[in-house]
Amino acid sequence: MPPEPASALRQAPADYAILQEAAEWFAVLRGDDVAPADRQAWERWHAASPAHRAAWRRVEAVSAEFRHLPGEPARQALDEAGPRRSAVKGLLLLCLTSGLGGAMFWRRDARSWVAGLQAAEHTPVGTIRELALADGSQLWLNTATSLDIDYGAGLRLIKLYAGEIHLATAPDGRQPARPLVVDTVHGRLRALGTRFSVRPQGETTLLAVYEGRVEVAPRDGGTPRIVPAGQQIRFGDGSIGEPFAADPNGAAWIEYRLQPEQMRLDDFLAQLSRYRRGHLGCAPEVAHLRLVGSYPLADTDRILAALEATLPVKVRRLHDWWVTVEAR
Repeated sequence: MPPEPASALRQAPADYAILQEAAEWFAVLRGDDVAPADRQAWERWHAASPAHRAAWRRVEAVSAEFRHLPGEPARQALDEAGPRRSAVKGLLLLCLTSGLGGAMFWRRDARSWVAGLQAAEHTPVGTIRELALADGSQLWLNTATSLDIDYGAGLRLIKLYAGEIHLATAPDGRQPARPLVVDTVHGRLRALGTRFSVRPQGETTLLAVYEGRVEVAPRDGGTPRIVPAGQQIRFGDGSIGEPFAADPNGAAWIEYRLQPEQMRLDDFLAQLSRYRRGHLGCAPEVAHLRLVGSYPLADTDRILAALEATLPVKVRRLHDWWVTVEAR
């Protein structure tokens, strides 16, 4: 999808600096040569402000997610732990004890997240899949996506729980023709002979239409709206935002690439971070740098190396799961 609004993606300089301090303290405390004086200094830093404590919780959460919640091991736990209900309960306990509970499970869409763990179709982080549907439609699943497909007697339904999809629809071979709809936690999208992308994000879902039209109906009511080709829109439970121009390169991911056109570096890294586990940050002093070109998604480390070769930046790795791009 196109770059998200700056308010959604960009870290304030103070936030960036404190997060970096927290990550550096994490490296010190996990080192083989950590000394009592180091632990005492960390305790003073941790107690100094609520911002320090919040940053520490974020670093612990990213560490726990990197170690315990990559797609395949999590799903394997679900598949091998016996009844689905028991497996989900065990995975929830793992998340809560590892520090992810507050961020992940006390949200309004928690039930959708749990349903996604048991979804029939899914992709782990960094993987893109293409599916041929029974009616001839083509469906692409972006990184970290989960969904169910339910083609019944009166409806062709895709339930999207997490991640992002791109859908190129085909006419239904049955008579009367069944509507093709995509449900997210925020509402229902009805395809009207079209090609479009859908991505739930926090309190809203982002829809981008590339061909045809799509009808948007928020979950909690309100007047549905038709979105034409070339437009994108955000909608929540009971509201629909104003349309704006769709990025013509926004669906380049279905060809396994990102294709920025004068995109800010921090926005680009926010997009790239979806295809790798752990934290990928951008220092404020280089956030404004602009990118153009085509970047294959098969190897995100290779993309980072290309940034070092073409921009005045360096890639700093505090851990396998904590990487930042800074001024050279």
